[in-house]
Amino acid sequence: MNVRRSSVTALLVVAGLLWAATVGAMYRAVRRFETTPGRAASAHSAWPDESRISRPDGAWTLVTLIHPQCSCSRATIEELQTILEKAPPSVRSIVLVYRPSEFPPGWANTEVVRAAYRLPRTRVTIDVDAREARLFGGFTSGQTFLYDGDGNLRFSGGVTALRGHAGLNRGVADVVQIAKTGIGKASHPVFGCAIVSREEGAHR
Repeated sequence: MNVRRSSVTALLVVAGLLWAATVGAMYRAVRRFETTPGRAASAHSAWPDESRISRPDGAWTLVTLIHPQCSCSRATIEELQTILEKAPPSVRSIVLVYRPSEFPPGWANTEVVRAAYRLPRTRVTIDVDAREARLFGGFTSGQTFLYDGDGNLRFSGGVTALRGHAGLNRGVADVVQIAKTGIGKASHPVFGCAIVSREEGAHR
């Protein structure tokens, strides 16, 4: 009887250790995913001449790349809302929504995109096959560029602290500060799904 009880206890201990190890491994995997940034932009120093997106004359303008099916995009839209609330009212915003040409238009009709349409002072454009993303030098959903009134790049990077996490972060703070003062340049890691692969980006 004692032997059987000891065996059961030993099995329970082993099962508990295996469970703890599994939970720990899953937590580390999730945490690694959340904290691993996407590919940084190869940003140009000024608004690309080849772009079909018209730049508001004389206005500071945000350009943000969004993957409509990426779970991280919601946090980016929330942070854009924060930026537009805190930045000067003259700042304009353009959201480029990625859609592969082989997918129907409804593929990009997600709640994230509908939330982008509700942002103040924002124009939403469907970016078929990421043509505009390539011209601006972006590869990752959430990538945000801030251009001054002369079309010069002043910020490049993400506006979230982690993948899918809205909240206080350096990216938002830098964008708001630069837009308010007109001074400085900054960058920040971008957290999101890939829009343009490394192979595609190499042939831009």
